[in-house]
Amino acid sequence: MVNKLKDELNATLEAVNSFRVRAWFGGEKEILECGKFTREEWEKILDFFIDDETERIKVLIILKKLENATLAQLEQELGIPNFNIRKHLRLLEYEGLVERSGEDTDGAETVYKPILKSELSRTPYEKIKFIVDEKLCVDCGACVSYCPTNAITIVDEAPVIDEDKCIGCGICNIVACPRTFLYLDLIRDYVKGKPSNLEEEPIAFYKNAFSAQTKKEEIREVCQDGGIVTSILAYLFDHNLIDGVLAVKKTGENWVSEPEVITTKEELLKTAGTKYVITPTLIRLEKAKKMGLKKIAVVGTPCQIQSVRKSQVFSDGFQELMADIAFIIGIFCMENFAYQNMKKISEEYCKVKLEDARKMDINKGQFSVYTKTGEQTSVPIKEVTSLARDACHVCPDLTNELADISVGSIGSPPGWSTVLVRTERGKEVFQKAQEEGYLTSKPLEEVEPGLPMVLKLAKGKRKRNLEKLESKRIEGKYATYF
Repeated sequence: MVNKLKDELNATLEAVNSFRVRAWFGGEKEILECGKFTREEWEKILDFFIDDETERIKVLIILKKLENATLAQLEQELGIPNFNIRKHLRLLEYEGLVERSGEDTDGAETVYKPILKSELSRTPYEKIKFIVDEKLCVDCGACVSYCPTNAITIVDEAPVIDEDKCIGCGICNIVACPRTFLYLDLIRDYVKGKPSNLEEEPIAFYKNAFSAQTKKEEIREVCQDGGIVTSILAYLFDHNLIDGVLAVKKTGENWVSEPEVITTKEELLKTAGTKYVITPTLIRLEKAKKMGLKKIAVVGTPCQIQSVRKSQVFSDGFQELMADIAFIIGIFCMENFAYQNMKKISEEYCKVKLEDARKMDINKGQFSVYTKTGEQTSVPIKEVTSLARDACHVCPDLTNELADISVGSIGSPPGWSTVLVRTERGKEVFQKAQEEGYLTSKPLEEVEPGLPMVLKLAKGKRKRNLEKLESKRIEGKYATYF
């Protein structure tokens, strides 16, 4: 009993002296003056950091006593939930304090070992600048929303840190960025999806696969393909299951887009359609919080949804203070473009001025632009792939595996959308939306080209981009999947 109390005391003392607790406590004045968090919220986050660090250090203390241990042994010794221990071990690995071995060898369970040092030396977390420098930034905007001192702004589609405002808390790295510390085994467990092998399962876990189409005429008039994203969001609004949506809207005739918080079904119709230009959607998390929204839906690309899920797993202390993300719709994404490159594709490759464009899509290996007069001009996607953002070339996820429902055009005939239902929540919402006449569907296996086309393209993207990630690892540069 005495030893346990001593361990608890030592862990708490070390937690109070940990870098992120000191950064948060020392930045009290700057955080409160910024106004993003109230004093009560600041105190709640401080308590979360202390409790979280204390628990993590207890894991390290026990691991040092045992010299090496399996997850089951640590769980028995600590009495801490299995999921929490796994989270802490991952961060301790990231900090260079723990290593693991024995994984996937003759069925042996993973063994964790402390990296012995003369003292517990913990360095400040790297800021996201190194992600920008390596051209891995996805411009999701999450770091802007989570930064407690408004030290980060988006300039030329990338975050810039104001060093005079930065308190060095590392939240932009550990909490927000989908290109750092992204442990998919934990995140998949949180989403309640079964474990999957990246190389062998290109679209990961899903419960059902459909080809679907809206039954709402007002949605059909403005939708991209089958209108499923808009139909599901309309159902959620009508049943008071959400009070807002993080979405993207065009601001004018030139396809300039910006993120927005949508709070009505009427506004929703104005955001229908894919834009094919990167937009920092998650920058509006802060606005949703200020608006007092309690249940929001997020529509995003795979990298944006990775950020959402990562923050849910590794920063539940923050989630209580932000707008609750009640539903996630993921968009299939092969690659995305900076605005100037999207403009170049439309105007130089397809010879369509942006102000004359009505719709764009990527299908059957073609990037197509549709004019307001009904004409279609296309260019092989392989001819414009080099214009995609560099970060797209290290993303192995085509079908948005971490969403509640994933939606895209691949695999379905014109005017229909392919839908992968991934979670129980997604299954319930899709089924009820269909029962109440928002949409109609048929099994994806009953249409052409169907699931084989989805699998083929997803596998190709997975293979290409995992190879690029491995090349970065060999070069000593940062790889984004673990």
